[in-house]
Amino acid sequence: MQKSLFVGTLLGASLLGVGCQESGTPASSTFVPRPVYVNREPAGLTTRLTGFTVDPEAYFINLAMCSELYGPVVNGRKQCPLPPLYAEFSPLFQRSTVRQSLVTVLDTVPDATGQPPPPPPPVMASTAGLWTIEKVPTRPWPKGPLQGPPPIYLVLSLGQGALANDALTPFPLPPVAVGNYLPTAAARPVVTGHSACVGLEAIQVSDKGIVEAVAKFLSTEGTAVTVDDLLNPAKYAGVTVFWLYRPGFPVFRVPGENTTVEASAGRVLTLEWAPPGAPLPPPLAAIQSTRGFFVAPGAPVSSLGLVAIVHPPLMGPPVPVVYTPKDLTTSTVENRPWKTDPLVLPPTPGVVTFAGLQLADAVPLNQPNIPPPTTCVPFQ
Repeated sequence: MQKSLFVGTLLGASLLGVGCQESGTPASSTFVPRPVYVNREPAGLTTRLTGFTVDPEAYFINLAMCSELYGPVVNGRKQCPLPPLYAEFSPLFQRSTVRQSLVTVLDTVPDATGQPPPPPPPVMASTAGLWTIEKVPTRPWPKGPLQGPPPIYLVLSLGQGALANDALTPFPLPPVAVGNYLPTAAARPVVTGHSACVGLEAIQVSDKGIVEAVAKFLSTEGTAVTVDDLLNPAKYAGVTVFWLYRPGFPVFRVPGENTTVEASAGRVLTLEWAPPGAPLPPPLAAIQSTRGFFVAPGAPVSSLGLVAIVHPPLMGPPVPVVYTPKDLTTSTVENRPWKTDPLVLPPTPGVVTFAGLQLADAVPLNQPNIPPPTTCVPFQ
């Protein structure tokens, strides 16, 4: 009995010794190959951007003409019976989309040269004004204080496309004057910190509207100025347009009357609108644009919440400008003054920058907080 236990123990020790001698890394299996990881995104993670194209001037003109021609009087003013929304089902929005426009993104972060890199090749929007950019480098918003420029992109329209003047409405509306679309950057910052960003606006600004009105006004000061001059980096560092909208549902788009914008740099011009051909004082009629917009010299606020800031030519690297929307009206009935946070953007020579901002009530209402139908905003 003791002999067999001794033999068993000796045999076990021998086998354990063999196992310990061969405990190194085993050879690769020839029966089941090891999996090999393939990086399908060699440049890193990317984000998919989707959105729509819209002409905000055409949207407003359609809304104004609808109110004038068909609107019942509510609280002393005519109101269009169609929903004033940036939404697919809104005929006002459908008539304001721009078909087959070219859309890309503008990176605002300088590269090794000290300047923002050139935009990637554009994509073409569909006949419904919808577009998708499949791969933009993912760049999350940093945690903690910013070290350097904010990591944002701007959606950039390259000045092509056709306005959907023929979109059907429940009742006829006059066509909006068409012209050439200008390179336009939507001032809404895009932070590609997610796999997809949706509901992004690609803004189309015409050479027959706000920018033409600015050029006509500047021409009255002694030197002729054209729309092309305003986009010539040797003469100007671009034009920034703010359109402030009333508080409400996130896609609600009604001008925020009697508001303005202050800018830390650049020249602020207040704009108004009247139907083309409407009686105006001769000085204003002479500077009215084809679409009806004109600069109101010396006006402290705009009845449309519409302001343009003209930037002088750059003398070095672009310095970010602080834009502060202002509501000078105090009213408990309308829950004013309306408010929103300042916006900081660098001048963009050769481009019109458009910021359509929805203001907030002075006192937040006790109602559900509906988030805007967009994603990829700063601080997320």
